[in-house]
Amino acid sequence: MTVTYFARIPCLRVSIIRKNVEVHVRRSIMLAVFCLFLVASFAEAQDRLLTIKKPDPSVPPDGVQLKRAVVNVELQCKQGNLLVSAAGTGFLVGYTDPRLPKGQIFEYLVTNRHVAECWDEHNRPREIQTLKIRVNAKDGSSRRLDALSAAWRFPIDDSIDLAAMPVLFPDDLLIDVLPVDGFATKDFMSSNRIAEGSPILLSGYFYQFSGDKRFQAIVRQGILSMVPDEPMKTTTGKPGIVYLCDVHIFGGNSGSPVMVTADWLGVGGYHLLGVVSGYYYENEDFDLEIATTVKGTGRANSGVAMIVPVDFLKDLLDVPELKSSREAYISQLTSAAKQ
Repeated sequence: MTVTYFARIPCLRVSIIRKNVEVHVRRSIMLAVFCLFLVASFAEAQDRLLTIKKPDPSVPPDGVQLKRAVVNVELQCKQGNLLVSAAGTGFLVGYTDPRLPKGQIFEYLVTNRHVAECWDEHNRPREIQTLKIRVNAKDGSSRRLDALSAAWRFPIDDSIDLAAMPVLFPDDLLIDVLPVDGFATKDFMSSNRIAEGSPILLSGYFYQFSGDKRFQAIVRQGILSMVPDEPMKTTTGKPGIVYLCDVHIFGGNSGSPVMVTADWLGVGGYHLLGVVSGYYYENEDFDLEIATTVKGTGRANSGVAMIVPVDFLKDLLDVPELKSSREAYISQLTSAAKQ
């Protein structure tokens, strides 16, 4: 028994040693593979960082370019026997077309429905007496251009807080246009990994200081916080599809363009995500309520803003009335070029 017992012990030890060696070898291989992965990842990241080009000083920063696309929408509205002043933000978008001469685009002015119709606190349109668009000029001043409120066009779905009209501004204005082919539609967001957590940038009218000589727009940043896949109550009081963003907005920001990018460095560029429509505020019971931002009111701002998706704006620009004005303009220019 004793001889047999001790004869088995070395075999057991050899088996254990072999297993330990195998485990050690496997761990060594896994560690080596992991180290190689880290080295490769670092090399790729370093290569990406090294390939980021130095900013071109002749190209304005993103915030400055966005400010140049923004205008101040000023209204005088009649409520009963009273004349009420209201103000919000608008911005320009541009359609390119291969039929147009090089450098030519067709422009639209965009804002909210509740701004364009000068809604009261019960979401009822008021009679508009005057509509002026304040735009900065190249000579360092600003100009107030008269516009016709009857030119506004709205989505058929009245839950969508949007308005647009075709415009043709003078050449002496300092203004940029957001291209339609740069819209961050849902398809674009999906293919470019833009979702909750993506950084955003917006610019709009700052009612505390709109500027004496020039229109002074403000730029703010935040993140895309929610992309609901079902309707929710909007600033129109009706259920609809909107985005929610973590960004502090206030009176006058209605109609502001909201830009989004896929990375915090903005290497991939900013694209139009949507239009500011309103925000959530806290009432005395700490419940969240919805408010528009045509004017400022003393409320506890929750920091959650409501954004109309740019997909609805693209649909609006292609309604027959707005599309026909674009086609007429293109036809006129192409005919003149042939003569």
